[in-house]
Amino acid sequence: MEVINESLYFENKDMLPEILMRIFSVCKADPHFPLKSRIDEAEEKVDSLNAKIERQKVLVDKTIKMRDDLSNRLQTLRQENFELKSRLLEELGSEL
Repeated sequence: MEVINESLYFENKDMLPEILMRIFSVCKADPHFPLKSRIDEAEEKVDSLNAKIERQKVLVDKTIKMRDDLSNRLQTLRQENFELKSRLLEELGSEL
């Protein structure tokens, strides 16, 4: 029977991204690392994707603001329309 310490497994799983970042930083610092160009290309792609994500977040925020503004304007116009109809009916001698 084998005893497994699950707490170490979870700690290692949480530390994996940090370990990978340290390995990549060491590889980037070494001028003779054979895959340095590929790491640079990958970083450029990541930077490009992060820039696109930021632009899309800005667009989403603007879209949400526009949607909320249009919703408020629509609600205001509906209220004004209802009040105008009520006033016209009262002037014509009818009631709602």
